[in-house]
Amino acid sequence: MGNHLYWTTIIVLLVIFCGISLFMYRKIQLLTKKNRMLSDQLSGSLGNNASPVIAPYKLDPHLLKNALNTIQSHAYHTYHALDKLSNILDYILYESDDQFVKLKDEVSFAQNLIEINRLKVSPLFNLHIRKRISPESSELLIAPFITINPIENAFKHADVQSENSFISVVFEVSNNSFFLSVSNKIQINTMQSNREHGGVGNKAFKDRLDKLYGKDYHLTTDQKDGVYHVELEIKLKAND
Repeated sequence: MGNHLYWTTIIVLLVIFCGISLFMYRKIQLLTKKNRMLSDQLSGSLGNNASPVIAPYKLDPHLLKNALNTIQSHAYHTYHALDKLSNILDYILYESDDQFVKLKDEVSFAQNLIEINRLKVSPLFNLHIRKRISPESSELLIAPFITINPIENAFKHADVQSENSFISVVFEVSNNSFFLSVSNKIQINTMQSNREHGGVGNKAFKDRLDKLYGKDYHLTTDQKDGVYHVELEIKLKAND
């Protein structure tokens, strides 16, 4: 059932995407052809009549070409986002049934999630992602979806308008412990809310960590000078 729903969703999204792209491309072709006809008619009228002729308005084909380039750029971003969404659905449907998964799969899931959220911010926004995990460490085990909460909260509460705004996400493994560090410039109106409710370190997240790891994890949150920072350390399990 899940597999059928997954492929149905992907096919529907691709059909819609292709349909919109084809429709816009055809419209631009028709407008370009009409402009060319108007230009030919104007040239003929000027050649056959000595008196001034009121030229019909025509749209500059270069403007249409620029519009097509813009549409193609959006089409690429749409395809890129669909590809990342497909990877996320694969992880949800096939990789996360067990209590623990390979670290490399969880980190890949987190990176796909970041790429989708990247669409919400300006291309010039300072989004810094760093991964320092050896191939051997990537085979160790971690609970699935354990990285969602800090990353989603960073994008939710980040101040994306200020010139010095940023989001930083670092994945690292040292001595068989996984470290997730997430920092972001926060909006002024969310500072008090974060102080009152604990921001990313909400009760549900802590309860899940307590249940899965007991004393084998450490979570710290800090807010200073308009920057919210989360540090999560988890003792990884061996992949026997």
